[in-house]
Amino acid sequence: MELIHNSDGRLEQLKQYLGLLCTGTTDKQTYLKYAPVLESATAFEANSALESVLSQASDVTVHTVAVARFIRSIGKGLESQKLEVYPKDSLFAALDEENQLIVHSMEALQLLAKDLQSKKSTDLSPLLERTASFTQIQDHYERMQNELFPLFEKASTEHSCVKLMWSIQDTALGLQKEVLAYDGKDLGKLWKVFGQFYVQVGVLSYREQYILLPVAYRALATQKDAPKEPVQLNNFVSRTGSLSQQELERIFSVLPFDIAFIGSDDRLKFYSDPPHRIFVRTPEVIGRLVQNCHPPKSVGTVQAILDSFKEGREDSAEFYLMMRGKFIHIQYYAVRSTDGRYLGCMEVTQDATHLRSLSGEKRLL
Repeated sequence: MELIHNSDGRLEQLKQYLGLLCTGTTDKQTYLKYAPVLESATAFEANSALESVLSQASDVTVHTVAVARFIRSIGKGLESQKLEVYPKDSLFAALDEENQLIVHSMEALQLLAKDLQSKKSTDLSPLLERTASFTQIQDHYERMQNELFPLFEKASTEHSCVKLMWSIQDTALGLQKEVLAYDGKDLGKLWKVFGQFYVQVGVLSYREQYILLPVAYRALATQKDAPKEPVQLNNFVSRTGSLSQQELERIFSVLPFDIAFIGSDDRLKFYSDPPHRIFVRTPEVIGRLVQNCHPPKSVGTVQAILDSFKEGREDSAEFYLMMRGKFIHIQYYAVRSTDGRYLGCMEVTQDATHLRSLSGEKRLL
């Protein structure tokens, strides 16, 4: 194949190669055919090629293996690019620093695992204790999901890669929990799960460093800020009374539950921010499609709820789960105008652990 040197031609070849991987083609001859463009691919070309496939997928996880093979194929090109130096104290600098700490921590964890394996040790408490204390990956992933992903989605139309990253982040955290659940019975399975955990965290760190951060940084740096209209702070007035802006904000802060409101266009319009908030939210998520505020595995359920509200088939939905020792109760309500028109969806989340434990009575009088 004659190599096309212009940028459009290069991108088209990358898309073609990724498309072949998605169909299961993985032979060396195909790689060599595309090698010139693969071995010089940039983060921006890689992201555009990934967008062409992931944006068309109803479930991005079906392309997990193909994407992994694609990124391995372009590794030489990615690693030859000069990495960005992010402004000090910026979100990007902080994320990059956290990512490097994760890389070093995982390397130390891997060395410990190899040492235990070489000694054929059955006492894995050092590994389990180190893995249990390795909490920065969850903190880092949540920061990406709540701060970087929303900003990237607003700044670029080519952001489908974050859906797959979120899915892999969930997988990595799930594998970490599996390692910690080791009961001392199946050592072979433990080492297999630990190996998968190590690989998945490494995959995420690599993609973050060489693709996501450079692409998102460029997108945000070139984004033109639209002029913002001044916010009018008015009192809330209804037939049952009125509240000042300050009173309303403070009421939301002391309610024993978290509230979020999604408009009729499926975009998050408001969330309360009490000290006890259960699921982390940041101002960057305002205006974000609610489908992008959830991990890929739960998007189908979210969409089904919204569809049932819009079509008038349902007015509420309820879920409850155990999380970090707490009983979490989640309710969704369709919000409608007086004439029945769908205005949006309200999400109410509460730590109901205490309520669940109550019995008998405690009266005012």
